[in-house]
Amino acid sequence: MSGTVERAIRRYLSAGSRLPTPTGRAVFVIAELLPDGIVLLFGEKQTRTVLAWDCLEGVSPFLRGRGWVAVGANRLPGDPSTLDGYLKTCLKRQTANYVAVLLERAGIVEVDSRPPARVRLLAQH
Repeated sequence: MSGTVERAIRRYLSAGSRLPTPTGRAVFVIAELLPDGIVLLFGEKQTRTVLAWDCLEGVSPFLRGRGWVAVGANRLPGDPSTLDGYLKTCLKRQTANYVAVLLERAGIVEVDSRPPARVRLLAQH
């Protein structure tokens, strides 16, 4: 059974969608929507990255009650108070910028792209 994040992503986005990062300097692609996760392609080399639905479903509880939270995307171990820190509990790769945009397009979060980028859970989630 799919969760609210998976349903929202499937409703508003589809395979082949090209999305900008919060800064607008890069683009990533939704390659596939699988039963167990979503496949994103990053960078010039179109690096394939799979994010499990379980991980993405955990973003709402992580953000709930926190107000604005730093995206905190970096290649170092994630700061546990940032979206990057949460995501690195699921996947040891820098994905927070991409996930922030993905969730914004799906209506789950609001993104403030001004440096340092930050997200906040929308009230209905």
